[in-house]
Amino acid sequence: MTLLRVKIDSKEINKIVNNAVSYSYGFLQGTDIDQILFNQKLAEFTKEALEKYIDSKARMNPEELHHVYEWNKAGSPSARLFEITPKASKRVISFTGKFLSSKSVSDESTEPFVNKANIMENAIAITIEPNNADVLAFTVDGETVFSATSIYIANPGGDEVAGSFGRTVEQFFLEYFTNGLLNPFLKKFAIASEYTQSFPAGTKTGFSAGIQAGKRYINPIRMTTE
Repeated sequence: MTLLRVKIDSKEINKIVNNAVSYSYGFLQGTDIDQILFNQKLAEFTKEALEKYIDSKARMNPEELHHVYEWNKAGSPSARLFEITPKASKRVISFTGKFLSSKSVSDESTEPFVNKANIMENAIAITIEPNNADVLAFTVDGETVFSATSIYIANPGGDEVAGSFGRTVEQFFLEYFTNGLLNPFLKKFAIASEYTQSFPAGTKTGFSAGIQAGKRYINPIRMTTE
């Protein structure tokens, strides 16, 4: 009878196992290190996508969103009367917004309606009074109208305008962003291909290889809203 003798180098096996474990810990730490950079990219990507979404909606429905642009420029990026600022940490991405002052003049006026975006969006009532004159002059349906008394306007932008900017932002996050942009993007992270691709190297070098693989996993995609 011939006996089969197999010599196993336990030191080498232990080294490979230990490196594999160390590689895994390194991978997790690598993803954590670059999490803030990933979130900053995602925040800026989301901001640009939201702005383009609002512009597109304004071009299609100017009667609803003209108030957040300079006069007669609904949907033009250079004429926006809103500003969105993203802020990212490792765990949270937040967005704040503000309305900007209008500097243009409508076809029916001689003075800028400075706070038109905020006033029309929030349906803030206004009172118009003569300025250095005895009467008000304005145009209605192409005809010039004069008034010796102040004019009270309960809803300057009308029902279609009031709250439309807020509704558009809400639609973006609840519908378009989640289904059209975020879910396809996150599918990439369902499988950590960077982990498996670098695993052979990880069994040799351990932790450092895991760090690099983790960074590649968390920060792999050039984000674009085009």
